[in-house]
Amino acid sequence: MPERRRSRLRVWLVAGGCVLVLVAAVAIGVRPGSVTPSGGAATSGVDAQLAYLDEHWQERNTSQFGSLADTDCVNFTSQGLLARGWTMNADWWQLSVFGWNRYAKPWVSSTAFRDYVAAHPELGSSVEAADAQLGDIVQFDWDNSGNRDHTATVSRIDADGTIRVIQHSADRQFEAVDALIADHADGNGTAYFWHPAD
Repeated sequence: MPERRRSRLRVWLVAGGCVLVLVAAVAIGVRPGSVTPSGGAATSGVDAQLAYLDEHWQERNTSQFGSLADTDCVNFTSQGLLARGWTMNADWWQLSVFGWNRYAKPWVSSTAFRDYVAAHPELGSSVEAADAQLGDIVQFDWDNSGNRDHTATVSRIDADGTIRVIQHSADRQFEAVDALIADHADGNGTAYFWHPAD
């Protein structure tokens, strides 16, 4: 067989194999449509979201969602929203097949996530810090450039009003929002709060 034909045959076999793997993965349910914490059923979407995040803030769920190392904040936040009851769609999705991970931009980018939720008001709304609730999303603009540089989830609100978040990138369970801002750009950044619809 001439080398050119063998080369084309290899390309077709590889491409066909990839399609077969993707079709098989969807057929057997590898593409996650929901996640639940291993501790059992939660009583609400927020409970499920926070239980999932609590379970994975130190030990990442890499088998199902991969990891983006030091930029995993939105991937982790998205996983929490999936546990809360969100469903993937054509604009917000993640796919993991045999260790091969692909993500829609809003699943992994803070600015793209901001733009995605702004385009879908049915998903929730912006709120002031004073109105923040457990399970709300916090996005940070470290340099006030207009872009979002980091994303986390409200994990606790102290009696004195201190809002704490659970996050990846710098993996933390109860990091104060004000401390995060103070640690970046000499404390001149801004935190934006967003409340997912129930």
